[in-house]
Amino acid sequence: MSEVTVQALIGTALVDRRFSEELLNGKRPTLVAEFDLTDEERKAILSVEAGSVQEFAAGLYERLAV
Repeated sequence: MSEVTVQALIGTALVDRRFSEELLNGKRPTLVAEFDLTDEERKAILSVEAGSVQEFAAGLYERLAV
């Protein structure tokens, strides 16, 4: 897994308001395509249900910290 890439995605969501809004409002597949992710990471990112970036990060951590 590319932990650095996942961290970059979450970091971008924390500092870029437009990115975080799109991450949570249905444009996630388009945003995720911009990152070099494994299939497992991509599936995990797309499966997280969250209302905030913090919830998203926590949900993603749960899915990938196995």
